[in-house]
Amino acid sequence: MKNILSMSIAAIGLLLLSSVGCGGPPPMADLSPPPRVVAPMEAPVMPVDPLRRGYVERGLFPEYTVGPGDELELMLRDVKLVRETVEVRPDGNISFLLVENLYVTGMTIGELDFALTAAVERYLREPKIDVQVSEYGSKIISLIGAIETLTAGGTKTGQGRYALENKTYLLDLILEAGGTTPDAQLGAVQVIRDGQVYVFNLQRVLNFGDVSHNPILQGDDIIIVPGASRLTKKVVVLGEVNQPDVYLLASDASLLEAVSKAGGLNTTALRDDIRIIRPGEVKPEMFTVDFKRITTHGDLEQNVVLNNNDIIFVPRSFMGDVNDVITKIEPLLNVLLIPATYRDLYTTGGGLRVDTGDAAATGTTTGFTRPLPGVGKLAVPVEDEEQQEEDREAVEEEQEDQEGAE
Repeated sequence: MKNILSMSIAAIGLLLLSSVGCGGPPPMADLSPPPRVVAPMEAPVMPVDPLRRGYVERGLFPEYTVGPGDELELMLRDVKLVRETVEVRPDGNISFLLVENLYVTGMTIGELDFALTAAVERYLREPKIDVQVSEYGSKIISLIGAIETLTAGGTKTGQGRYALENKTYLLDLILEAGGTTPDAQLGAVQVIRDGQVYVFNLQRVLNFGDVSHNPILQGDDIIIVPGASRLTKKVVVLGEVNQPDVYLLASDASLLEAVSKAGGLNTTALRDDIRIIRPGEVKPEMFTVDFKRITTHGDLEQNVVLNNNDIIFVPRSFMGDVNDVITKIEPLLNVLLIPATYRDLYTTGGGLRVDTGDAAATGTTTGFTRPLPGVGKLAVPVEDEEQQEEDREAVEEEQEDQEGAE
């Protein structure tokens, strides 16, 4: 049985590593330093959402605009001082004293002060109100990659989530976060906005003052600063991405980097049901990842660190189980890398049977139980003895048919 399991694992490895056609050893991982990728001379143009940008131009200086998640400190200076901290609710409203549901999203501090004063004047004569932002939380940026980790004055910088507090440029945020590591590829800094990937050359900003490659950021942007790590992982990205293909990635590469490498998601992508199929020591696993939680909530726990030979599949509609996923990806895998022998072994067309389960990102797996042809035993044992007997009979019948044909 140990030998059979080894054969199963080897087959899965060949499934992912073989190039089109049969014969020849699988290619070795590229251990040489990757080429320096440089953004084009002309900077890309990203779509702009004024509410997520977090500022408006007023005269000489930009002014911050509040939004859901910001905490405001409101003060009424009357006979006695009334001070209250309120959070802008998801619907964009706040409440203060007798004023209920005042919509403030998109207002500057001055506009909010004026609107709140006018609302309170219905109950008090000539109120004196002060407004300030006590905590910024409505426009969050995620920053990952080759970023230095520093600790100064009890404040730790590095990769993580950062709140926009006003008009903020890409280079400003990177410097605020601690700057880049020596191996950072400044010529290929990626910004993911609304699922699309845009590449900027910060080297041009530093060397030539080319501000077109230093974009203004907005809430929910994801910034990836690639390093010069050795390319040791082979990952397949399929489905609703702009450039489905096989990619060599760095040893610490994550889902975001793979999606970025594949040109980002299409507009038809189902972002909350992305599947990762991973060969395991005993049986393959399938995970479900909610990409929307990464881009809209900054939930970096969903940004799964990838393993060598992972398959990422981005569907356009809900996928029920492994059978659904494999049926969808089979034609693409055929084109990319799967010889017929292993395609027959691992596709539903050959009669794949699966133990369906909750394929959530918690690690619950879905196991393949397809019998290996010609060996009379299962690639992965099944607990059900009756099922095992049926599988043995099926394999024996197949062998008898083959002998009769000979």
